[in-house]
Amino acid sequence: MPRAHLNGLSTLVVDDDPLMVEVISTVLRDLGLAVIDGVADGAAALQRLDESTIDLLVCDLNMPGMDGIRLLSRVAALPTRPAIILLSGEDPRILEAACRFAEAKELTIIGAASKPITPESLMGLLEAFRRPEIKPVNSLQQIVDCQKVRLGLTEHAIALAYQPKVDLVDGRLIGVEALLRWHDAELGVLPPPDIVRAAESCHLIDELTIGVLACAVHGRAAMVRNGIDTNIALNVSMHNLHNLSIVDRMSELVLDAGDQPSHFTLEVTETHLISDLTSVLEALLRLRLQGFKIAIDDYGTGAATMQFLMQLPSTELKIDRCFVAEATRSEAGRAMLQSAIDLGLQLGQDVIAEGVETPGEARLLQQLGCRFAQGYFYGRPMTLEAFTAWIMQHRLHAAAARTPE
Repeated sequence: MPRAHLNGLSTLVVDDDPLMVEVISTVLRDLGLAVIDGVADGAAALQRLDESTIDLLVCDLNMPGMDGIRLLSRVAALPTRPAIILLSGEDPRILEAACRFAEAKELTIIGAASKPITPESLMGLLEAFRRPEIKPVNSLQQIVDCQKVRLGLTEHAIALAYQPKVDLVDGRLIGVEALLRWHDAELGVLPPPDIVRAAESCHLIDELTIGVLACAVHGRAAMVRNGIDTNIALNVSMHNLHNLSIVDRMSELVLDAGDQPSHFTLEVTETHLISDLTSVLEALLRLRLQGFKIAIDDYGTGAATMQFLMQLPSTELKIDRCFVAEATRSEAGRAMLQSAIDLGLQLGQDVIAEGVETPGEARLLQQLGCRFAQGYFYGRPMTLEAFTAWIMQHRLHAAAARTPE
């Protein structure tokens, strides 16, 4: 059956076996993709990529002439690069290493499959395909300066989008992450990373974080009025944690609103913690003593050891999307995800998997003992009004699922 998100995508199949090209092409057409051509080696593939816009490249590794690895290197140098599915009849570890090589080249790897390929395995990989977002050539970073940030802080440019976090066992809501959105009066919506970088460089990051927390406090009050009493998580910058005065400011802001710090989780990125733990540990400890929960965000992107994690006063471990995606592609990836989950549980953390996008990923997480998840499969970041409607609908579905037929 055709998949709506695949309609109209152009595909190139590269394999030296004509029968394999035909099998793969047939499956792709059945799913709604437009197969541009099938070629037998890397050199022919590069010629097609030069002649046509290709959205998806399905590529064998072991081919005569230019093999799949050489082709990946050449594709990485192209101005427009397709997403890639890798195939191989070689040792699975070679296939896994090829994926890592391609990702190191900043190529978009949807997945990999061992030969003989089956329609089911190919369809499973394509479920995760998303058309890459087209990014503007001219970055806004240069025009997001100190004046823009300062003006935005006074003119209420801060808005929040809320993404639900759910219990994998019963589907109930266990919290939301509040994500920064910035609405500039002149330029419209600006990228949050650019705003954060500018605020850090202009020494305005404390004001930005306090502004985000104020919006989250206001948002939680509105949720409670609608019968939604849940934890709100928000990101804090490492720059914030160097200024101990922000600990009291954040606590006072929450208490003055009639709420409790324990209803808020502060997320700190693992890679930043590793490089600067000693200088920020006092702030983290004081925040925990005030009642705030602390989450280690993007776990897996750094190199944290158990000994390092044991030093943190954290309550939550958020496993990065890359662990989740890799676990569905290889046994090694599954083992790494299992290890991350087990580590978090052994340290007494709530373990949350980020970036869950498919039913298969959700099922695998449950099998591996992960209790909580967040991602597009459950809900995209949304306005407060949309989130309120989402939770009402979510509760109806949950009640219906519990009602015996």
